[in-house]
Amino acid sequence: MPDDLGRALLAALREQPVEPPKASAFDELTALVARINGVNRHLSVVKELAMSQADATGGYSNRRALGVAAGMSPSQLGRVLEGHGLPRDRRSGGVDLVVGFRTTDDGVLHLATETDVASLPEFTLPFVPVERATEPTEFAGRELTFYYRPQVPIAVADLGRTAGYTLRPDELGLTACVTEPVFDALFGDPRLDATRSNGR
Repeated sequence: MPDDLGRALLAALREQPVEPPKASAFDELTALVARINGVNRHLSVVKELAMSQADATGGYSNRRALGVAAGMSPSQLGRVLEGHGLPRDRRSGGVDLVVGFRTTDDGVLHLATETDVASLPEFTLPFVPVERATEPTEFAGRELTFYYRPQVPIAVADLGRTAGYTLRPDELGLTACVTEPVFDALFGDPRLDATRSNGR
């Protein structure tokens, strides 16, 4: 990590005044700009995930306070939450909730029975997970057909720690949230101790 980036991060965490970089060479300053841009992208993703998880904690979470914390207008906040499968306007309904999936190469249905998914809408996507804290399971790189319940009320969906992770089939214009069992099957259970509700 460049020294200038380390100093900037430490100053930001301590809420200290901004100081100009000490580097003077063009290549060093350009590399610093690239690293800062990468950090900003990463933090923006974490920020959006935290926002969506906060909003999913209950049907009456304080969106005004969330918007103030995020530095966003209500319309901006609504767009971000909608992008993570949460309703822009809570009065408009709920979320499309994935409850099971089938591996298309062998036709095996996971986390549901044939009866459970008989009348549910579906979409097919290759599962190409982004880098996460836990290792992807054997489903990485395989094509999966996901079954979902449309417009499940947010309070009933009980997204919990999966809030913010969505599946988006472009051809359907759909943003689907996943249940915790589906998330764990795809990525592995991220909790340190799965026998405890808080994972610790």
